[in-house]
Amino acid sequence: MDKKDLINKSKAPKKKKLIRTEREKNITKIIVTAVFVLVAVIIYYLIDSGSYVAKVDGQRISKPVYQFFLQQQLTATETEEGLMTQEEKDKFWTTTADGQDPYEAAKREALNYSKEFMIQYIKAQEAGIKIDSDIKKQVASIMPSIQGQLTEKQFKEKYKISVAEFQSIYEKFSAIEKYKREYLDEHFKPETFTEEQLKTEYEENAKIYDSIDISYITIYKFDELGATLSEEETAKKKEKAQETLEKIKQGQPMDEAIAEYTEEKAAPAQDDTESKPLGKAKITYSQNSMYDYYLEWDFIEWAFANKPGDMDIIETDYFIYVAKIDDRTVFDDVKESVKNEMEYQAREEFYKNAIASWGLEPKYNIIKNERVYDSISYK
Repeated sequence: MDKKDLINKSKAPKKKKLIRTEREKNITKIIVTAVFVLVAVIIYYLIDSGSYVAKVDGQRISKPVYQFFLQQQLTATETEEGLMTQEEKDKFWTTTADGQDPYEAAKREALNYSKEFMIQYIKAQEAGIKIDSDIKKQVASIMPSIQGQLTEKQFKEKYKISVAEFQSIYEKFSAIEKYKREYLDEHFKPETFTEEQLKTEYEENAKIYDSIDISYITIYKFDELGATLSEEETAKKKEKAQETLEKIKQGQPMDEAIAEYTEEKAAPAQDDTESKPLGKAKITYSQNSMYDYYLEWDFIEWAFANKPGDMDIIETDYFIYVAKIDDRTVFDDVKESVKNEMEYQAREEFYKNAIASWGLEPKYNIIKNERVYDSISYK
């Protein structure tokens, strides 16, 4: 073989080795495994880091928990601002006022409430309180009434979290309530209130404690089909109400006037409940009275602004009432309720101050997950 053949042979491609050593196989396995682990870690990080909004003392405020408090804050603000239509709500939350973004303000408040919630849950855990089977059964038993007729989809649209997430949050609330009771039983020492303190509280907030017996005649401002009456027809109804009031003032018994003039029909009695007398009610300063007796709030406000024996005509959007106050509780009747309420408020204030104190501890500082927090917007 001459020199030229040797050179050509050296330049020819070598045959690929098909058989690998065990060492080479192991190195390949390690590389492949490392790649899979790295990909899995990245995927887990992306999913996991998007599951919480902030941390408190190393524990996460999950996105569902934060969404729950945010929705509560939005609803409370909308009620306070009197926002009824979706258009009004959209305009409010997307309009900057006095240099402030209302939605961002609501987000900050929701984060503070979430922090308080998490601090209390951490305290409950430290006290050895767990979400046991009793708590799970208790919460599960009330979930059907909370969900009502809503489908899973409708529930999530309303509360911004799923039924399961909502249930989990309420389980934590139950553990917190258990801790709160134990904490107050151990640390709170109730004050002994004097008679003077009780009377002062009653005089300042009598309508909270009192109940009132009223008699009333109801005159409708709508026809049998529910259509609003004309101004002329309504004027005649007002005249009728005025004539009725004058007759009562001149001595016609209220019961007789109710039977003769009221347009209200007696509601059928429910199973195992006693039917309510027509034109009679024992009311408290609460929405319960509205629902129990189908009374408008303006009427209830009038009753609690007056005294036994007073009578008048109260006109609302849908009704004209001719009303008389028959009786009203006084301090001696409700003294025990006043005492119980003052003790309850003192307990709540004590616990509220405890939460505020805990919140000042550095370990409970909020560490926001900026990426997730910033991604939450009104639209």
